Amino acid sequence: MGTETSKWYNTNILVGNTKHRGNAWHYRKEEQGEESNHYEEAIPVEDIRRRIFNYEAISCPVFYQVPCGLEEATGVDSKGNPIKMIEAEGRQAIVHGRDENLFNIFKGSFQPHQLDEWLIGGLQNLVDDSELGFGSAGILQEGGVAFVTIEMPESVEVVDGFQVRSHILATTSFNGKYATTFKAVDTFVVCDNTHASALSEVGQEYKLRHTKYSTMKLQNARDALGIIHRGIDTSVAEITALANWEVSSQEFSRVMDILCPIPKLDDSTQTAVTRAENKRASIAGLYKHDDRVSPWAGSALGVLQAFNTWEHHVNGTAKNRVERNMLNVMSGKTEKADNKVLETLRLVTV
Repeated sequence: MGTETSKWYNTNILVGNTKHRGNAWHYRKEEQGEESNHYEEAIPVEDIRRRIFNYEAISCPVFYQVPCGLEEATGVDSKGNPIKMIEAEGRQAIVHGRDENLFNIFKGSFQPHQLDEWLIGGLQNLVDDSELGFGSAGILQEGGVAFVTIEMPESVEVVDGFQVRSHILATTSFNGKYATTFKAVDTFVVCDNTHASALSEVGQEYKLRHTKYSTMKLQNARDALGIIHRGIDTSVAEITALANWEVSSQEFSRVMDILCPIPKLDDSTQTAVTRAENKRASIAGLYKHDDRVSPWAGSALGVLQAFNTWEHHVNGTAKNRVERNMLNVMSGKTEKADNKVLETLRLVTV
């Protein structure tokens, strides 16, 4: 699914509030060692500091070697020729403070934003709410990228049985890939791909470049983000509107005719006809009888849930379903499918 190894995900990514959302797609108990990386409740901040944010990025001088005479030599190259080392002015190497891994070489103005101060401290200062907790945290690319999310401890029930949860993502990098960013997101970040997906979302964000003069202006950040509660309010409004959008049985049938047409046997094959009939029957069955969908039958929310649930839980094979669903979300395929259902509903319910 991602570019890191499964072992890395299970030791360097912490996942919280699993009693609400279940385990992350990469969960492998046998790869977690003595301490699980999954938490039923919010992740304790001290565990984030102790387990993954337990290093700093340090600045080191950069040197380059040039050929020279014996009188100037400070050493020899691999072939035994004399060389001298010269410090590169205005350049610095940003290095992992514990394992000395080189993240990247930057101009002298680059200032690494340390994880505890900028990510944990930044979120705690940004969101002054004792009810919020850490939902996920992790490091990627050998520690060159780090993130943490904060969220409400309980999901908000919008309509009977339908819940939402909002997050604020804080992320930074020591390898130059990302500015320090605070962003209200819908994606729950548990790996490199979901991290990239969250950052690509259209939404409110606040960014800070890695410079010596960068300071986090809290009021500016709060204004830019709109803060987590406003994000929840938006989700609640959207879902409530769908739940209040009435769809009759006849209108649902018209949606099915448009999105699940059954081809004529003269123009197709029996296999294609059977496949279309099965899809149609499956979606209709979800709409009328499945607990994940039927409570909202008779509304646009129910119709959207029926198609979405079929795509996520019925379509295709069970093999790699979780990874496949996540890829569909990140590629925009899921959003396009949902939008097509909503466009069809607008067409038939006008």
